[in-house]
Amino acid sequence: MSLVKLNIARGVTGTLPTGNYVQGGGKVLQVVTQPKNSDSFTTGGFSTLFTCAITPSATSSKILVLASIQYNNYGNGSTNYPHGTVQLLNHGDTTLCKAYALFGGNLSGDSTDQFDSSISLTALDSPNSTSARTYKVSYKAGGGRFGIMGAGERENGSSLTLIEIGA
Repeated sequence: MSLVKLNIARGVTGTLPTGNYVQGGGKVLQVVTQPKNSDSFTTGGFSTLFTCAITPSATSSKILVLASIQYNNYGNGSTNYPHGTVQLLNHGDTTLCKAYALFGGNLSGDSTDQFDSSISLTALDSPNSTSARTYKVSYKAGGGRFGIMGAGERENGSSLTLIEIGA
């Protein structure tokens, strides 16, 4: 099979209609990051872990929401299998996405077995507003004592990052 190259600019005069090529856009306009500074544990229903706010510069902007969640079973104190759900919510408390986290259990039945792991949640939101928008990460235990790690003594704790993308 032979390759045929066409010189599409040859013989063209005037302006091409906008539908014939991909326009620019998708520029990063601002980035806001909120680290989680302390550890949190729960044995109950959904509660807010932390929030982050951004004010879009245009109604056509999109917000790329990135949550990096570090979790463990430190201090579980039992041999059950702690697990839970982490979710990302937009300004109207609508769930953008959620993830289920599970551990392999605490083998010795005390707080000496620590299983650190991580999950990432990513969503693209279209707030259609130039007012401040607050995004949040919430979590709940599905069994056992479910823990989310903050930055504290760790190099990488949990964080929430909002990136405004221009249209």
